[in-house]
Amino acid sequence: MGGNVSTEQRVLDVVLSLADDDTLPELLRHVVESACELIGAPYGALAVINGHRELLEYAHTDGQAHVTSGDPRSIGVADFLGAPVKVHDETFGNLYLAGKPEFTDQDRDILTALATAAGSAIGHLDRYEQTRKRETWLRAAAEVTTNLLTGTNGRDALYVVARTVRETAKAHFGAVVLPDHNGDLVIEVTDGGTYDAEGMRLPRKGTVSYRVYESGRSECHDEGTVPTVPGPCAVVPLTVGDRTIGVLIVARRKGEATFDDVELIEAFAAQAALVLEFARAKGDTERLAVLEERDRIARDLHDLVIQRLFGLGLGLQGLTGMSGTPVLTERITGFVEEVDHTIREIRRTIFSLQEPPTGGMSLRGQLLNAVHESARLLGFEPDVSLEGPLDTVVPDQVRPDLLATLREALTNVVRHARARHVAVAVSVNRTMTRLELSVSDDGRGLPLTDDSCAVPHHAGGLANMAARARRHHGDCAVDSIPGAGVSITWFVPLVLQEARWR
Repeated sequence: MGGNVSTEQRVLDVVLSLADDDTLPELLRHVVESACELIGAPYGALAVINGHRELLEYAHTDGQAHVTSGDPRSIGVADFLGAPVKVHDETFGNLYLAGKPEFTDQDRDILTALATAAGSAIGHLDRYEQTRKRETWLRAAAEVTTNLLTGTNGRDALYVVARTVRETAKAHFGAVVLPDHNGDLVIEVTDGGTYDAEGMRLPRKGTVSYRVYESGRSECHDEGTVPTVPGPCAVVPLTVGDRTIGVLIVARRKGEATFDDVELIEAFAAQAALVLEFARAKGDTERLAVLEERDRIARDLHDLVIQRLFGLGLGLQGLTGMSGTPVLTERITGFVEEVDHTIREIRRTIFSLQEPPTGGMSLRGQLLNAVHESARLLGFEPDVSLEGPLDTVVPDQVRPDLLATLREALTNVVRHARARHVAVAVSVNRTMTRLELSVSDDGRGLPLTDDSCAVPHHAGGLANMAARARRHHGDCAVDSIPGAGVSITWFVPLVLQEARWR
């Protein structure tokens, strides 16, 4: 390079000083400012044309520095000097100088040296930035793993993932999207943002989240591309092996930078998905252990306690015929009734132990609740018999009508029967082809239409019960004896019901 030693030394000092810049905008401004000063050009610019999509221009006017927009070649000066800035053999941008009456070969050499030094400094800064980002995401993944493996589970675990990915990506909004039991994607939890999207179902057609969920490939979009997300966003699959268990969404505000570190977000998502799946499997194992223990307790209550109480009741009942004392007979009868009541309470406990611990109630539990609610109005507890695989065989569309019929039958007893005893039986037969509900009482029976015809008066409630049965190809029969009570038998053929809804 031609020129005196002082110029070469100044260039060397500038090249060495570029390593002190910690951020890309600071480094680019330093390069432009140094080029203008070394070459004596009043106008300078470094136009970045790679993925950063930034444009930095620096100009000197009357000795005052200011930033302008537009291409430096548009300032109206025909003579300008330019040099490409390359990072890893790829063009990062172009360094321009303008406003000097004439550029010499020495100026061209200085600008080329500065452009080369700038490319090297940008490369080192980029590697440093990537290393720093990688370390940040690794720490985030480690934090999530620690939280989820030390007791955080359920929705709290999902919140940890959403919050961590949003904070680490320096985003405005984060969300975890998971499929429900029907396979529909639902926004389970969100963190940040200005709107509440939790519980929102995502449409299957034309939705980025569904594309990512089905393809297992991430997508990054500019602002305005994804509905309800005004800024840039990244949608990343939560994958475990070859399975996608959900989707992770991060979004920034409108006008902010797009996501250029999607590979790091993918690595975080993969780690988070693995730990979430592990936590879910651990929870399933714990729930299974609870269910097994509850099932063991229920079996013990049924096979041991109830059988012994039943035997005790039979023994006490046999003593009533051997006693010639009315007072003693009455007391023994009272003990027998107390044993029967205890057996009913234990059976109710057994049914409650068989309820799922997730909060959902089985058909058996719903039937028992309906009977228990009527007991407060009746003044006594009806006898209940539940037989057969009710929870697994009875279709969902039949259950509301079955429960409504049971409640209406018990309500009729409360209002009209003046009964002292009510028996409720719900059963599925051995061939699993018939569901039957029977409600009988020892009350007054149904009123007759007139004194000469022993025909029960047609009540609206009974008509409703029959209509509910016929809706499922069944029927409802009523047997009433004045002064001796009413027996209602409501039944539905399960085979036809299954064929109808298949």
